[in-house]
Amino acid sequence: MKKVEHYFYPAVFTYEPDQEIAVTFPDLDVAASGENEDDALISVRELLGLTLYGMEEDGDSIPTSLSKIHTQENEQAVLVDMYMPCISGL
Repeated sequence: MKKVEHYFYPAVFTYEPDQEIAVTFPDLDVAASGENEDDALISVRELLGLTLYGMEEDGDSIPTSLSKIHTQENEQAVLVDMYMPCISGL
């Protein structure tokens, strides 16, 4: 079975005053945070890669659909991509 090379997952960035930006992947039930948007995006891309790599290695079923995301006023949905061959050497 051929492995998927590209994954795309929606992440929800949550903004609260005087707090780091919280980011969740609702489809994968994992989360990270960052001091600013750049830091948060770097953190969640790393988290996405490690999560998907672990799921592939364990033979877990990986959800591939883009879920419909509902955000609150202080939230923003961002589509995060991961090219898996770039982390295959881990």
